[in-house]
Amino acid sequence: MVARRTVPRARTLLYMSEPARDLPVEQPKLLTVGGQRVAAIVPEPVIEALRAAEDAQDAAEADAAMDEPGESIALEDLEAEFGL
Repeated sequence: MVARRTVPRARTLLYMSEPARDLPVEQPKLLTVGGQRVAAIVPEPVIEALRAAEDAQDAAEADAAMDEPGESIALEDLEAEFGL
């Protein structure tokens, strides 16, 4: 559940962290402008979990690519072909 709190627009630039400070640490905080979501403050454990999931997906995709049929090409050949 995402906690919501409204801050008058005049105070938004000066006190954006004030309402966030009053909310439980484990809850994401949504920042809105004119009622539109523009950003989110997400707890660090959530970010770490997202990074771990992305790393696992990248590793699975790399493994699948290695299992594809076809001829392997040496890195040196690719570098020469693309002038790297």
